Amino acid sequence: MTSWTQRPWPAHLLVCPAHGGTLTADGDSMQCAEGHAFPVVGGIPRFTPSSSYVDNFGFEWSTFPRLQLDDDSSRESEESFGLRTGLGPEDVKGKLILDAGCGMGRFAHVAARWGGRVVGVDLSKAVEAAAENLAGFDDVAIAQADLRKLPFAPATFDLVFSLGVLHHTPNTFESLSRIATLVKPGGVLAIWVYSSKLRWTLAGGEILRPLTRRMDTEKLLRTVRTVAPRAYAIKQRLPGLAPFVDLALPTSSHPNPDWRILDTFDWYSPRYQWKHSYPEVEGWFRRLGYERIERQRFPVSVRGRKPVELSPVDDS
Repeated sequence: MTSWTQRPWPAHLLVCPAHGGTLTADGDSMQCAEGHAFPVVGGIPRFTPSSSYVDNFGFEWSTFPRLQLDDDSSRESEESFGLRTGLGPEDVKGKLILDAGCGMGRFAHVAARWGGRVVGVDLSKAVEAAAENLAGFDDVAIAQADLRKLPFAPATFDLVFSLGVLHHTPNTFESLSRIATLVKPGGVLAIWVYSSKLRWTLAGGEILRPLTRRMDTEKLLRTVRTVAPRAYAIKQRLPGLAPFVDLALPTSSHPNPDWRILDTFDWYSPRYQWKHSYPEVEGWFRRLGYERIERQRFPVSVRGRKPVELSPVDDS
């Protein structure tokens, strides 16, 4: 795979996340004038010393590295992207885009197919799967970094999206406020976070998660592989019981059996999993100075535009 430093356009975007200074390539690292150095491993710049609280996602996407990528038989990720952002190919083509929390590259893949120039970042080692999945696109680059301390200058991107990620960070609003600064004036910010209604519709999962999130990831996956198919079978044979099964022991009902395993593991494994409402998230966008704030069709998905800075008045 072509390394980041060999791609002309993303290298110019990078700044030191510690103080914002210019980074230059020096062998297998990126360095700044203040002496901060960041390794480039497998062609991927690493701006964080560890995957911290998201090891479960690194494990998840190493286990299912290509499952959610669209192909000739399915455009589910493309449809999901549209539902959560309200954006189409005409909104993406030619734009400089940040996928904040790219995972294995599911939505970055959609944006790249639509002609976007995409930078994907993730805290976990899922960046390795993303780099592999997106290697066929010239205008895509991947970095490992914390959303709260990204290696980009303010007002860099035409479009920033973060879908299903911010609620897995220690503080959803704090993480949102960091990525919001990276949008250019006139640019778009689109996010999807879990709905607060899930606290009640999937109450059994909320009770179990304090235990499951502490389980060894391989043991948890083995448990999910045992439990999820049985729960699905009950829901299929006795559909009238399905709401009660999901209330007591939530599991995915996706038609693809592997996707059911992935989604169920994804629900029970994260350390952080906050839930939010439309009014709460819309209030955050207003607090951050965004305008044209719109709810999207999949809860809780919100999109806003950063105001264009007014030009000085010419009194001459």
